[in-house]
Amino acid sequence: MFDERVALAQADYDEWVASEIAAAPKHGWDKPDSSSHRLRKWFDDMRKTFPREAHPDDPYGTEYCFYRNVIDVIFASSVGEEGVLEAWRLADKHGLRLLVGDALLPRAAPKGTRDVHISVLDGPKPKPGVVPNFCFVVVDPEFAHVTPGNVRKRVVEKLETEPWAQDQSVLMGDRLRQWNDRFAARNLDPLISEMRFYRDLILVRVDRKNGSSMISQMMELAHKAGLPLEVYVDL
Repeated sequence: MFDERVALAQADYDEWVASEIAAAPKHGWDKPDSSSHRLRKWFDDMRKTFPREAHPDDPYGTEYCFYRNVIDVIFASSVGEEGVLEAWRLADKHGLRLLVGDALLPRAAPKGTRDVHISVLDGPKPKPGVVPNFCFVVVDPEFAHVTPGNVRKRVVEKLETEPWAQDQSVLMGDRLRQWNDRFAARNLDPLISEMRFYRDLILVRVDRKNGSSMISQMMELAHKAGLPLEVYVDL
């Protein structure tokens, strides 16, 4: 949350907010008086629903960091949508602006259903022509020659340049074959939109709506097999 009057016209508000926080005194970030009068008025309204001090089990308990022209806010994930909308509505009321992640929200908050895409809440915007999806990639490092530092780069290169098959006949190593046998035993086919086999990796693509149902299964199978698991969005 920040005061646009002080920020003036910025090419990058994200950078300006970061500079304001970096330049602030190291003490006082936990004191509302550190912020301007306009920001304190916003906070007085905001804390009615999202208080600073709350029971540890209360999801509405919220972390605030106070700077002269900025208030940094962290909501519990379970109330993230509600918190952002309330912060936005009150920003509109007090003539402030709201930066969520790297997205500067419009001045006017929605009166009803939100129709603005917010990456922090909604994930990255789908690429044109790409159905929102999650891609899970299991890699056999023995054959793929990957390290923790280059696995993502190597995986993307293989997906873009190497041929693939629709069955495990192309797999080079026993570890991926064993992983695939365990995966098949779980009968997850109804959740899968595409499955590709490369010599040293397996790609499983699912619609975004099925991602939460798949991720724990994929992590468990990869862990049992001792194989790296990469997760991509809208690949």
